[in-house]
Amino acid sequence: MKKTLFLVFSGAILIFTIISICCAPIINGDIINASSWKTNNCKLKEDTYKIAKTDSNKKEKNLCNRQKAMYGLEYSSLLIDVILGFICTILGLLHYFDVAKPFEKISGIIGLVTGIVGFVLTLVYICYSGYIFTNDITGGFDSSYDPSSNSKPLLKLDKDGAFAKLDGNQYKCIFYKEKKPNSVFATYSDLGKKQYNYEKKRHYDADIKYTSTCTGSYSSCDGSNEYFSSSPHVTNKCDYLYLSAYPSGVKNKYVFDRWVSTIIFSCFIAVCCIGLAIFGFLLFKSDGSGL
Repeated sequence: MKKTLFLVFSGAILIFTIISICCAPIINGDIINASSWKTNNCKLKEDTYKIAKTDSNKKEKNLCNRQKAMYGLEYSSLLIDVILGFICTILGLLHYFDVAKPFEKISGIIGLVTGIVGFVLTLVYICYSGYIFTNDITGGFDSSYDPSSNSKPLLKLDKDGAFAKLDGNQYKCIFYKEKKPNSVFATYSDLGKKQYNYEKKRHYDADIKYTSTCTGSYSSCDGSNEYFSSSPHVTNKCDYLYLSAYPSGVKNKYVFDRWVSTIIFSCFIAVCCIGLAIFGFLLFKSDGSGL
């Protein structure tokens, strides 16, 4: 039983890690501008914060450190997991067919160490990846929004695709929060929503709210102000303002799905690492019977 479960957990780690590598958003280049995370000069941002001591500088410093850490963790944790998972799977097969009995204790130690190292690395990666996915704003536009730029984050939109609503004779940024300028931008966890992906209604519905009559400028809600004036739209009785362009593809949903899949399978890897560590220890303590 020990040998069988040692093999099962080793093989599961190997399979789940291969799946994670195929989905991983940084390894596969799915996150816009993620290639620069590796070379981010976080020391410069830290020195700037020490001099200026502003909240914005602090947030930039912390974001830089998170992104740099996640970049390294995605490569190191998944590559180490796949290598160690492969080694333990081979050892598991040898013991399963009883061709390596003299090395049971050594294999047990390898399994125990692999499980502990794999669990720690994978758990830290899950924490960084999950935090950035849930809390940090997107790294840039889907090109469908703004073909001329991929450096601006996505505006946060409501379920109908609006970013501002009429309030008296001015427009109010729907998602503006005082002292939180980034609240007007979408996080990576928003990318799976319909408003950030192709939807037939937005492209072909003749409703006025999907035409250029009620569209506003991206810069109107950039986080610097809660209200802005837009007299023509008030005259046209536009209750809400929408972006002038919507995605023509489902790239954002694609990134969302791959990132979520990586986090889910990484959780499976972490659980399997615990199992491998347990049965590696039991194999090490085994009397050679394999029971």
